[in-house]
Amino acid sequence: MKKFLSTILILLICLSVSITAYADAGDGAPPAEPETTVDGSQPRLMVSSYKLDSEYITPDSDSTIEITFKNHSATKAISNIKLSLTEESGEIKPSGTGTEYVSRIYAGSTYTWKIKLKASKIAAIGEHRINVTAEYEDKYYNAYSASDTLLVNVSQSVGLDYSGVILPRKVTQENTVTMDVNLMNTGKCMVRNSKLTFDIDGLETGSVLFIGEIAAGESKTGSANFRVSTDKLGEVKGKASLAYEDEFGNSYSKEIDISTVIEEKPKSEEKKDEEETFNTKFPKWWAFLIAGIASGGLVGFAVPTIIHAKKQRKEDELRL
Repeated sequence: MKKFLSTILILLICLSVSITAYADAGDGAPPAEPETTVDGSQPRLMVSSYKLDSEYITPDSDSTIEITFKNHSATKAISNIKLSLTEESGEIKPSGTGTEYVSRIYAGSTYTWKIKLKASKIAAIGEHRINVTAEYEDKYYNAYSASDTLLVNVSQSVGLDYSGVILPRKVTQENTVTMDVNLMNTGKCMVRNSKLTFDIDGLETGSVLFIGEIAAGESKTGSANFRVSTDKLGEVKGKASLAYEDEFGNSYSKEIDISTVIEEKPKSEEKKDEEETFNTKFPKWWAFLIAGIASGGLVGFAVPTIIHAKKQRKEDELRL
């Protein structure tokens, strides 16, 4: 009997609940939809800083860029974040797909994205613009997006080859020796302020051999003159210092060993030089003048002698 009464009580309770629910639904009002926003403020995700692990991006190796994003909202966390990186010219390529997914960044917090970049072999030298885009949601699934622009520099290989930086195997004292130098830009960027300086024992040169700008793939020539000293004999050694700059003002240099043998000036050349010196000091008209004076002196001596001889002959004939 108790079991029967308990069953009847449970049925009455269930019936009462059903009637109440039906009455509430019968007033014609639609069920309320879930609220999607609490306030109108937008959580802003922005790039707060970035840095490259090298001064330039090059085709020769990967460079890593670190980009730090900050959620500037004081109250709202963001989630389902997609980060994307592209470069306007297409000459800088990110590793992989150039995207990163982040599950959540809390209010006021930061996230740092590290990604590798590499320049193409035909990338223009100088400044490039990198676009970074962030897509994200708040806790109510409201979607947002933000973008920033980063600036990075691209550099290509720098190379300067040379030829002709050599002296004759032997040189002679007091002679002048000419060195014809050719510089070839073997890199992919402009070479600026190229020049050669020399320090060779026993040889003197007037100044620096300045060649200047050389475009990629081109060459330029220049000549340097050396005066061989009289103070040195035998083998002498020295160096030529080649210096130049790239388009960003970075300096490069290399040293080239140079040697030659200084020989003594031949005696025949010394005698010839003495004659040339005498002829310089006493021009030919002086020689003619001296010769004329000498000839005149002989004539002046010969004429009185002949006259005296004739006079003596006449006196001898009269005595006979």
